[in-house]
Formats: sequence, structure tokens, C-alpha cells
Amino acid sequence: MATFVNSKALFQLLLLPCLLLYISIAYNSSSVEAAMHTNNWAVLVCTSRFWFNYRHMANTLSLYRTVKRLGIPDERIILMLADDMACNTRNNYPAQVFNNENHRLNLYGDNVEVDYRGYEVTVENFLRVLTGRHETAVPRSKRLLSDEGSHILLYMTGHGGDEFLKFQDSEELQSHDLADAVKQMKEKQRFKELLVMVDTCQAATLFNQLQSPGVLAIGSSMKGENSYSHHLDSDVGVSVVDRFTYYTLAFFERLNIYDNASLSSLFSSYNPSMLMSTAYYRRDLYQRHLEEVPVTNFFGSVMETIHTDAAYEALSRKNSDRFEAQMSLDQSVHHEERRTLINENDRDEIHNINTEGQEGASKCPWSTFYSKMQKIENVDSLVNYGLVAMLPFLVFSTWLFQ
Repeated sequence: MATFVNSKALFQLLLLPCLLLYISIAYNSSSVEAAMHTNNWAVLVCTSRFWFNYRHMANTLSLYRTVKRLGIPDERIILMLADDMACNTRNNYPAQVFNNENHRLNLYGDNVEVDYRGYEVTVENFLRVLTGRHETAVPRSKRLLSDEGSHILLYMTGHGGDEFLKFQDSEELQSHDLADAVKQMKEKQRFKELLVMVDTCQAATLFNQLQSPGVLAIGSSMKGENSYSHHLDSDVGVSVVDRFTYYTLAFFERLNIYDNASLSSLFSSYNPSMLMSTAYYRRDLYQRHLEEVPVTNFFGSVMETIHTDAAYEALSRKNSDRFEAQMSLDQSVHHEERRTLINENDRDEIHNINTEGQEGASKCPWSTFYSKMQKIENVDSLVNYGLVAMLPFLVFSTWLFQ
């Protein structure tokens, strides 16, 4: 009887760490899979009406042009413009909007897709875009269809104050409204990382209530400070761009889609003497170092690199076949969902080969099994492996109780 009790106790002691190991591997595998960065989105919002707020529409269209130039397609941009300055009767340049008095760049060209216009730009619709709580009649083009792998740029410009931003000069978005919406987005896995950029007076106060992890925020001014326009266009008759947005654009005009400039370099480029205010950024909710995060993680596209052994004009037959297979795969899988998968898998394979080459001779069977379990990214496969691994313990326990 004592032998039976000891055997039962021994089985329980062996079973407990195995179960803990299984749960740990399953949790780590699902975490790695959920943490993958797969796509970028931009939500660009001009909240001001009336002709004298021309610069706010120019601010938003300028950021719209920048993120498109750096690779974010229109189907992943939500553009909200509270007024149509291009068709205003006071505009000496009909159907055109400029952000500089030299009039070299028309921001309101042929390729502008406005998703919310005029009186559609309300606090309610803005919060619905963020949280995804739309009525069934709202088309997909007006929805933020992000997921747990999305990096989202949220840019807002207009008139604001201490913990509020005015919409249409008739209602306000409060800081706690923004914080609640971001919290819902995080709980519903609508983003991996979120960058909130606000160009308005006392912009930093709009971030006070944010509590969700993975959020980075930057504003054009501190509490008690105003956000100023940059220059006046005498032909248009009003200011055409704000200082914070102007120097943001100056930074990005020096970059292209392949540059690796960091968020730290962007934030450090703001000179208080030039802005006439103090740019403030909040990073306590953001886990990564700004020096390690390229600006294209939010302002550009997720890049995909296809490695070849020779130049395209001199591809060998083997490489040509591989390239054709790769192109076939590109057609069958959505482009945005594959962009980082290829690079991540290539790096994992190289790391795994090197690790196995260094440690293959000295590994015991259990450590080999454990390392293979760590590499599994498919949760269903992990469960199957776990069930198979439990069979020897079930057989052993059955033998003990006989």
C-alpha cells in the first residue's frame, strides 16, 4: 500500500511541472503570434470650419500627402475634413489648397479621397471610427479595419484648450473621451501600437487621461501655451499652415520610403524657439526605445523584402522558378498580411540553423523537444503536440494503478 501511495505521489509530482511547461509554451507562442506587426493605418482629422481656419485643412492634407508618399495606401487612410476650403467662394484658387505662399504644391489634387466631409465630422463619428461601432449602412471605406498587428497614426488639428479639442466650433472632444476610445480599441485588439499627434493649443493636456499600453503621444504645445501659425499667404488672405505641422513636414520631406530615421530624431527636431511653443511627447505607456523605432513604423508602409541570389536580368533557372512561385504566393495571400511574415520567418530560420549547428551535438532529447515546442507559432499544432506528449504519462499512470 505504501508503494502504491508513493508511486501516486511521484506521478503527481511529475505531472505538475509538465502541465506548467505546457501552459507556458502555449502562452508564449500565442503572445509572439499576437505581437507581429503586419500593417499601418492613418486617421487624419481636421476639426475646424470657416475660412479663417484654412490652415487646419492644409495641415491635414499635408500629412495625408506625406503618409501616402511614404507608402500607406488610401484604403488604409481615414481622412476627415470639417470644411471644404477648396470650393469656398473666398478662395482665389478654386479647387486648390496650398500650405506655402509659393503655391508650388496643390494639396487638393486628383488623388484625394475624403472619407468624412463637412457636417459628417463630429465627435460621435470620430469615436465610432476609432472603436469600430458603426451602423450597418456605413461602407467599409469609412471604417478603420485595423487588427492586433496594426500600427495606427492618429493626427488631429484644430482649436483646443485644457483637455479638450473643438469640433465644428459647436462641440468638444474631451481628454477622457479620447482615453475611453483608446481603451476600447486596446481591449478589442484594434491596434498593436498607436501614435497620437495633435496640433492645437495646449495639445499636451489631451493626453492626460490615456492609460492603455502601446500608446505614444506628441503635442505641439504644453498646458498654458498656444500653437501658432507659420506664415500668411497674402493672395489667399489667411495663414496656410501651422508651425508644428510645418516643421514636421520639413523633417519628412528629407526622407523617402526606405529611410530608417527614428521617432527620436523626429521628436528632437522640434525647436521651441521656432515653434514658439514646447512640443511635448508622452512615452510612459510605450514599451520600446524611440531610438529603435523608425518613423515609417507609423508614417509609412510595412516593407517587404524578397531576397534573390542574382540580379533580375541574370536570374538562374532555379532562382527564376523560386521567384515565380513567390509571385504565385503573392497573388493568393493578401499583401498587407504577408509583409513582415517573410522577413520574420527568414530571420527565424537563420537563427534556428545557427543554434542547431552550435548545440545539436550536446542537446538531450528533452531539450530538443522543448526548443521545437518554442518554435511553434500555430496554436492548433501546439495543442496537438501537447496531447501527444501527454500520452506517455497517461500510459504510465494506468500502469501504476493496475
